[in-house]
Amino acid sequence: MRRRIVLILSVFAALAAYPAPQKVVLPDSVKVLRDSLFIEGLRYKHLDNSDSTIVMLEKADSIDPDNSAICYELGMGLMKTDFGRAYQYLQKAAELSSGNYYYQKTLIQAHLKNRDKQAAIKAYESIVKQYPDHEGDIFNLAELYYTTGDYKNAIKTFEKLEKLIGVDRYVSMSKINVYLAQNNIKQALKEIDAIIKAMPLDADLWVYKGGILMDNKEMDEAYKCFEKSLEIEPENGYALEYLYVYYIRIGEMREAEKVMYRIFATENVQFDSKKEYLKSLIQYYQVQNIPYSKLDTVYKTIINTEPDNSQARLLYADYLLQMQRRDDAIEELQSAIYVNSRCQQCWEYLLYYVSESKDSVKVEKVLSDARDAIPESADFYYYSGIWSFAKNNDKEALLYMLKADSIVSNVQNGELSQANKKEMWNFLMLYYRNAGDKEKTYHYLDKIVAEFPNDLVVLNNYAYIMAEDGGDLEKAEKMSKTTIDKEPLNSMYLDTYAYILMKQGKLTYAKFYAEQAIEYMHQTMSEKEWSVLLSHYGDILFKSGDVEGAVAQWKKALEKAEDSDKPKLEIKIKTKEYVE
Repeated sequence: MRRRIVLILSVFAALAAYPAPQKVVLPDSVKVLRDSLFIEGLRYKHLDNSDSTIVMLEKADSIDPDNSAICYELGMGLMKTDFGRAYQYLQKAAELSSGNYYYQKTLIQAHLKNRDKQAAIKAYESIVKQYPDHEGDIFNLAELYYTTGDYKNAIKTFEKLEKLIGVDRYVSMSKINVYLAQNNIKQALKEIDAIIKAMPLDADLWVYKGGILMDNKEMDEAYKCFEKSLEIEPENGYALEYLYVYYIRIGEMREAEKVMYRIFATENVQFDSKKEYLKSLIQYYQVQNIPYSKLDTVYKTIINTEPDNSQARLLYADYLLQMQRRDDAIEELQSAIYVNSRCQQCWEYLLYYVSESKDSVKVEKVLSDARDAIPESADFYYYSGIWSFAKNNDKEALLYMLKADSIVSNVQNGELSQANKKEMWNFLMLYYRNAGDKEKTYHYLDKIVAEFPNDLVVLNNYAYIMAEDGGDLEKAEKMSKTTIDKEPLNSMYLDTYAYILMKQGKLTYAKFYAEQAIEYMHQTMSEKEWSVLLSHYGDILFKSGDVEGAVAQWKKALEKAEDSDKPKLEIKIKTKEYVE
């Protein structure tokens, strides 16, 4: 009971903060009902029950539609679900209580969301008039003028703000942006000189001035500004980057290269920028036929400035591999992992290059360590499954693949790449198919088709398995027809379609498509694929009454068959009978 009393008191306190209802004078009994509905709406709001909040507030609004507090709360409550109505309520609340600062500010945000900058400007002008000492509102109004191209009012408003707060770097820089937008270089330089006079040791201001001068092709004066900045702050990355651009523009590539080395050595330039400069340097070396081996120092310099950045070490490892320094690259990858054990890309690179050695102990150690370091990643369970499968350890591979599948199933959008996800499910499907577990076989087939509905290989495999199992042949035929409509010259798709038609007893059509499949067979097909096509053609001929023709095709299939498929073919040939 005490908690409810406290809640009601807090809600009444909130209600008291709103302006009194206007215009219509309601009977006391109606006021009580309105207030109780309003309070109930606020209670639901505090419970995050938005639907009930809106219901209660709408009932309150139906009683007193000119109550600004109710309109405001309705506007806020509807903002996410019905912006149009929310916008109307917020406008009404601001009209009913034009002196309420918070209503006006909320309405401005709604204007901006509605992409109505002119309405936002008008609202800000009203606020600034009422509250002439609100620095943030004055600045926001000036910025809005600027973004709408009203440069005259933007400057005028920024100057008004300066009279209020004095010289301010951020405000001055905003004014300069306005002057530059007007292409008023003279006034922009005058403004920045005024800031530099007030803050002569601000290295970035000198760089900014230099940038304006350089864009205005005043190269000598720009250079002096960059040098002045570096005199104040020798490791200023901003100045070094502009100085590099300066040398590029005047065609001094050697000097630009020297500055680039200084950029690599400073901690004040972001790693991503260094990567871009490195690309430029590599291109320069290519043009000048400079040996890549000179880059070794560059990479080490970057690492010295980014000692805890695994991506910097990964970048160096990639370079070492290009230079065929495989052992050094692996060592650098291990260092990257030491710096950041959760760098998935580092583990993947290391795994790839260690696996090239075919050393099972090393590969399994990397896989184990990667799984321990990033246990929520499906990738390393998938890779472990692939490795176990390659060693003919199907049961161990199954466990890893199931774990990978479990992670993918519980993570939105999945963890694995699309290609790896397909391979994982394909492995699980084939494993359970070989184990005779139809339920799980079709579980994974359905997963694959749901994820890759337009993948012709997936559709072909599903259709063939259904036909082989004697399942839904109409569904199988429809899937298979899709594949040959898309690729009418694909022998494997034609063979599947012919096989399904045979299962349906449509032998004339089956024979036609089987012959088409054989006609379009090509040299890139494996011996096994050739054998399957010839064997199926033989089956169709047998069911069509051509026993000798069937035996002839089975004999051709036997010549290309894998050992596991030979016994069935040998029985067919010997008995001259069709065998499932």
